[in-house]
Amino acid sequence: MPLLALCSMLSWSGTASAQQKLSFPSAEYANKFEMAKKAGKPIEIFGYLTLPPNPPAGKIPVVVIAHGSAGVEAKDTDFWAPYFNKLGFAAFVVDSFTPRGVERTVEDQTLVSNAADTADAFFALKFLAADPRFDADRIGIIGFSRGGVAANETAVKSFRDNVLRENKNLQFAFHIPAFPGCQNSRFRKNGSYDKTGAPMLFLMGSKDDYTPAAFCLDQIKGMQEEYPGVIDYRVYDGAHHSFDGNQGVHYLRLATSTRNCPMTETDIASWSRHLVGSSDKLSAAEERKIYKDCTSVGVTVGSYDNRYRELASKDVEDFLRRIGQLR
Repeated sequence: MPLLALCSMLSWSGTASAQQKLSFPSAEYANKFEMAKKAGKPIEIFGYLTLPPNPPAGKIPVVVIAHGSAGVEAKDTDFWAPYFNKLGFAAFVVDSFTPRGVERTVEDQTLVSNAADTADAFFALKFLAADPRFDADRIGIIGFSRGGVAANETAVKSFRDNVLRENKNLQFAFHIPAFPGCQNSRFRKNGSYDKTGAPMLFLMGSKDDYTPAAFCLDQIKGMQEEYPGVIDYRVYDGAHHSFDGNQGVHYLRLATSTRNCPMTETDIASWSRHLVGSSDKLSAAEERKIYKDCTSVGVTVGSYDNRYRELASKDVEDFLRRIGQLR
């Protein structure tokens, strides 16, 4: 399949290869219920592809990079993409905001559906798998913050099956959610977490007041019991949200957070929701009211140096080596 139109060559300072801006078809979903049950409306998305300086023999593995609420950042393009290139992977940084006319969602997460990042990641997988240069069985995903939610939820089989439909035989080879929000990312089907079974590595900070690690740890414990030896995690002591940034620690006064909200869980088959620890169904109106009342503002992000970035990059490399993705 030829690469779609919209391809331009740009230079990156400090990177080993040029960047290609590539468009690909995705689909728009108003919410995750639609992503699990319905067909989405067509939309064209784009991303930035870089290739490894010394590609391995044969087909090239790829990592999809899903950005956070600030949109595509320098750390995505200037650190993580070259990092994976050096490990022998192509890197595809997907921009889920600009094609939708949005710059950032830090102050208002409703500007772009939470399902958008996940859907775009699935369609990026389909797009890359159709390219003869790439190894369809070795396409992974790393995501940050709301992109970390995508890195987590692309491992849900029911989402994959509905979004990819005739291509539901595809799946990501691994998932690396970094400081994701986990409060409403618990999806179960017939008592199962309904995961594809692909290896997962969660990266979190102990001082994250944006998407606290505790919510993910509760979910990870349940997933580890169901998928032994597949789910791993790291919590970096003293690290804030976006600990892979190195431009200092910043307080975002207007950033919204659900850190004071309860965890919810969804039964995919019936699409009924309830608070974790309760069997009482939660109506859409009740859930909206809960989140309206518990959402707070003001978060701390970033890092003063490369300490946590270096820890994370080492843990990612060790993870990829352990699961056989580095050869």
